[in-house]
Amino acid sequence: MKKVLVVGDNSVCLVTNYYHALEAAGAMPVPCDESDIENLVTLVDGILIPGGCDLNPALYHEKNTESQNINDSLDALEERVLQLAVTAKKPVLGICRGLQLINVFFGGSLVQNVSDCDVHQRVESIDKVHATTVEHDSFLYDIYKKESIMVNSAHHQSIKVLGTNLRAVQYCTDGIIEAIVHETLPIIAVQWHPERMCLANARTDTVDGLCVFTYFVEHYL
Repeated sequence: MKKVLVVGDNSVCLVTNYYHALEAAGAMPVPCDESDIENLVTLVDGILIPGGCDLNPALYHEKNTESQNINDSLDALEERVLQLAVTAKKPVLGICRGLQLINVFFGGSLVQNVSDCDVHQRVESIDKVHATTVEHDSFLYDIYKKESIMVNSAHHQSIKVLGTNLRAVQYCTDGIIEAIVHETLPIIAVQWHPERMCLANARTDTVDGLCVFTYFVEHYL
């Protein structure tokens, strides 16, 4: 069984949903042990960088104006894991914060607070849902075979400047980038939360999020 390192714990975000999705997709989730991170990255088949708090804007050379709940140790850990993954050419799946971290790692920047984010933020712990457009030449079109899909949303930041060698493959109707791929490395990421669109959290108003995990396991690992 393929192994996927999940870079996070329940003190930052609820990783249980990611574990369940990976298991349902046929992979074994591996907890992140910071004391043995180099060895772990070597041993696993892929990396999952989940959602969570905002990145420190210093990482993309900006002052903090509207970023929240910054966790410098988590930023450093995830950057270290991503650097190891890139060096070893390990597949990476980023989700929400994970997408933003990947973008910043490759030299991009973020909008610290989307000015009109009603369609993107959670309300009373319930994700918003909105339409998106999908590029034909993308992993999402391979998965869903549609030019438009409904997804959930729970974020107040977004990509401002796209990182080097990254390509946007999905957009919200307001222009916000919802998914990216790396042009040469096995790295994909979504701004939404597929782990909250599948299994016990399946919704009738979105596509099945489990398909993202299954595609990652079957086509990248």
